Amino acid sequence: MEYKYDIGGTERVLDVEESGGTLKVTLDGKTYQVTASPSGECCILMRMNGRSFPVRFARDEHGLHVMVKGISILAKEPGEGAGRGGDLVELVDGKQILVAPMPGQVVKVNVNVGDKVAKKQCLVIVEAMKMENELNTSIDGTVSAVHVKAGQQVDALQPLVEVTQADA
Repeated sequence: MEYKYDIGGTERVLDVEESGGTLKVTLDGKTYQVTASPSGECCILMRMNGRSFPVRFARDEHGLHVMVKGISILAKEPGEGAGRGGDLVELVDGKQILVAPMPGQVVKVNVNVGDKVAKKQCLVIVEAMKMENELNTSIDGTVSAVHVKAGQQVDALQPLVEVTQADA
């Protein structure tokens, strides 16, 4: 999948393909073999060229924020405009984790473990800065974990709900 992102006002294109358990990542004409695995709360451990580093993700109304080594990169998927896309973290193993886009309070959790969910379904509502944010999945699947309950305070990037992608 192709991602466009902005660093300091310069748009760049990153192409990511899954290949035999690893990711083939192409940036500026150079291709890298990368492995990724979940590592703690809302973090993926990336391994590339013998080096490992944590990568954190959060999505808000501006797009997908990828944080690597203290640098935040704003990524936009093809066709993603100014509106909200799915509020999620994509993992290599077909699982997605909805995360809190900013600190706030969980108003409502609309799902339980084992529930079937559909693309664009609202799974959690989080109030932040006096606004209710409906957090939606962008895949069809099954809820595999619920990490929060109504009334709970959450931090930015805190995992809320995990969804395992439905078989194609």
